[in-house]
Amino acid sequence: MRVFLGSSSSQDSMRYLRNVAMLIESENVTPYPWNRTGVFPLGGYMLDTLINISKQVDAAILIFNEDDPVWYRNDIILQPKANVLIEYGIFVAALGKERTIICRKGSSVIASDLQGLIYCDLDKEYKAENEIIAWLQSINKVKEN
Repeated sequence: MRVFLGSSSSQDSMRYLRNVAMLIESENVTPYPWNRTGVFPLGGYMLDTLINISKQVDAAILIFNEDDPVWYRNDIILQPKANVLIEYGIFVAALGKERTIICRKGSSVIASDLQGLIYCDLDKEYKAENEIIAWLQSINKVKEN
């Protein structure tokens, strides 16, 4: 089974992506991180590449981090990078919301259209690890049947 991992390129997000990749690899699942060499070939178009990847993987995890400060209703809020939100939409469209999850770090504001969505809270490391493992096992069971 292969799982796409998406995040921003910030140092913190890359650390969280690496931790999640190592966790899923320990479960005998192949991580497919966006920053792996060759994922986005030279001369290609990123949107087309993401759509193609969404057809080649079994699931996706997107890391929502406090990446971008945004002025919103007379206050500064932190939200995930816009491209990570777009990637979430691409993978949900291709794989479904059961096979595409958000792992959120910090108190990043999630778009109002995604309010109510159950996500994995990376601030609660032990719980997050257990939830990701259980999610991977549920996908594997469905795939085997």
